[in-house]
Amino acid sequence: MGEDKEPDAENGDNQISVAEHARQICHKLLTFFPLFDTPRVRGWEEEDKVCIEIDGDKSGILIGKHGQTLLALEFVLARMVQHQTNSSKRVQLDCEGYRKRRKTMLENLARQTADEVADTKTPVALGPMSPEERKIIHLALKDHPSVFTESIDLPPNRQVVVKPRQS
Repeated sequence: MGEDKEPDAENGDNQISVAEHARQICHKLLTFFPLFDTPRVRGWEEEDKVCIEIDGDKSGILIGKHGQTLLALEFVLARMVQHQTNSSKRVQLDCEGYRKRRKTMLENLARQTADEVADTKTPVALGPMSPEERKIIHLALKDHPSVFTESIDLPPNRQVVVKPRQS
């Protein structure tokens, strides 16, 4: 199977970066979604990952409920990129800044829940979350003086429970 390269993406030595390759694959995948216009897709490499950002009108369909469509698209994109480039870099996909907004929302939820648990001394389960979302909760409360966090259950129902510390 030959490599798909767009002529304008090639540089002098006939090679393209992993980020550019990921961007091209993502752009092609987006043609399968019922969008009015194809969104803008940007890609760049960081130390241990390839970041892809999608922006455009009506691209919220790419996020899906609680980011599930975005996670699924990221999974498919990562496997395609890793297979076609032999890169071991992680692929992180974002759309319209969703991940940053979701992180802020989860950190706020963690703080509010911690306050509630500290007041009532009653554990609170936060419901099923992805590993990335659970990590945000754990990190937000890791130094909290009155509560601690624990992941319970098995995927896909794995969730964080915020519990009071013993005095």
